[in-house]
Amino acid sequence: MEEDLESLNRLVNTGDVAEYLDLIPPVPLSKTFDFWIFAQSRGALWWCILRGNDIIGSVGIVPEDSEGKMSHVGVFFIYILKEFRGLGYGGISVDYALTRAGCAGLKRIECIVSAENRRAISLYEKKGFRIEGVKKEAFFDGEKYSDVLMMGKIL
Repeated sequence: MEEDLESLNRLVNTGDVAEYLDLIPPVPLSKTFDFWIFAQSRGALWWCILRGNDIIGSVGIVPEDSEGKMSHVGVFFIYILKEFRGLGYGGISVDYALTRAGCAGLKRIECIVSAENRRAISLYEKKGFRIEGVKKEAFFDGEKYSDVLMMGKIL
């Protein structure tokens, strides 16, 4: 996966992917590498989403601190290029990540999502996530503020 960091960095700098991420482009490769190091230190479950040999997205779950009271919790993320949304890649990737999280001993998965990202919210709800709270005007894309939904799922 480390060899794919340059490709993943290009994806997070793609407008339609960056639109709903909490990163503001341009995201330097060094920041993607730093996240990789952090995620690995936590024992992250992180995969590229492929179409043939092309990386079209990424999905992962980063466990909380293994020495804390939330060590059974993982923080979920997914992003996919716009032209591949609605084709089943997201659903398959979420199912795979959740299955692997359960096998790794995680009991709870949570994520945050922009309230404007209706497609993602719908997918997460279909996969058993529930809205647990709203952070008002917590997301600023450089032009406007929007709410962020906190979602969770017990495995």
